Amino acid sequence: MLQSPETQSRNIRIHSAGNSDTEKIRPEWRQRLVDVERGITFGVRLDSSFFIHFFTGSAVLTTGMLLGLSATHWAIVILAMTTVLCAQMFNQVLKSIWKLLGSHLPAESQNTFKVGTAAVGVSIIGSIITIGIIFCSAIYRLLF
Repeated sequence: MLQSPETQSRNIRIHSAGNSDTEKIRPEWRQRLVDVERGITFGVRLDSSFFIHFFTGSAVLTTGMLLGLSATHWAIVILAMTTVLCAQMFNQVLKSIWKLLGSHLPAESQNTFKVGTAAVGVSIIGSIITIGIIFCSAIYRLLF
């Protein structure tokens, strides 16, 4: 689809890397990819629990390769793993907001932080059950 010059200029965002001399002009979609990468990097550095998620994720991926999972099983395993990572990142957002605004909010608002932590726990339990079912069916298929 061809765009007019005005539309093209609206879709390009100027990104400054902290120095006004070095400005990069990036399309909006590319800037969004850069923001995704920086957000993941920041989230991983912010909390050490991501190390545990990546370590167990590596073990799950290795086990899945050894068991010879089907494409459907791989899709379910990856979906379960990304659900846990997304819940953990949203929990990090709640933690950051609480650190910034916690003293200004009423005490009852701390329950929202507890709900975020519970969401991570529920996603981990659901992923363990889902991946466990897939692995057990693959092991059963290999043995019998």
